[in-house]
Amino acid sequence: MSVQNLYPSRIAQIYDLLYPDFFDDIATLCDFMHSRTAGTRVLEYGVGTGRIALPLAQSGFEVTGLDISTDMLTILKEKDTEGLVKVVEQDFIGEPAEGTFDAVLLMINTLFVAKTLDEQIAVFRNAAAALADDGFFLVETFNPNQYHGLRKPDAQMRQLSEEITQLEQYVVEPTRQLLISQNLVLQNGDQFNYTHVLRYLFPLEMDAVARIAGLVVAERWADWGTTPFGPDSPRCLSLYRKEQAK
Repeated sequence: MSVQNLYPSRIAQIYDLLYPDFFDDIATLCDFMHSRTAGTRVLEYGVGTGRIALPLAQSGFEVTGLDISTDMLTILKEKDTEGLVKVVEQDFIGEPAEGTFDAVLLMINTLFVAKTLDEQIAVFRNAAAALADDGFFLVETFNPNQYHGLRKPDAQMRQLSEEITQLEQYVVEPTRQLLISQNLVLQNGDQFNYTHVLRYLFPLEMDAVARIAGLVVAERWADWGTTPFGPDSPRCLSLYRKEQAK
């Protein structure tokens, strides 16, 4: 089992535009992490261009980042001029990471790139194996409620910059819980397209997968400012800890 490289060169170049920090969300995440982490050792699965790993490292964490996209990691290394983030070119499904960590992070729906139940269980088991006894596994996903009921394609246009526009179409296969996004990127008279397929989980399903890996949900929020999670929350932020022996 391994993660498919979803971010070849052309997508890697616009990745930070796809996920901008509009609401100072990353600074709030750093505060959230400092308030809950017993130590400083952090492992991020799917570290990408370092949009989260770098601010965490700059705030005092010792960050290791895993990713299989050479293009994404090249951008991270260019941004990380001080070498704050330890980069490992490796997937997070088939191979457990070396070392023990106080926190393992899986951000921006990256759990859902694991397209089978077995792969999603493997992600949680790898995270549990990497955690210190008082560590936690932090998972950020979208709330499936906003997509699961779609019965026809849904489309939108995003202006990523003055020169770049992305057209997006979403299709759901509800019986398999697949969200398929087809994307067309227009840039300075050029264009390219790409498709992503995500297998989403509802929060209670994630909790069941976590249980198989020996983890239990300790907190669930709608944002890093700890707004309570509800059925209409766009995001689901789940913090898992090791199940204590009874």
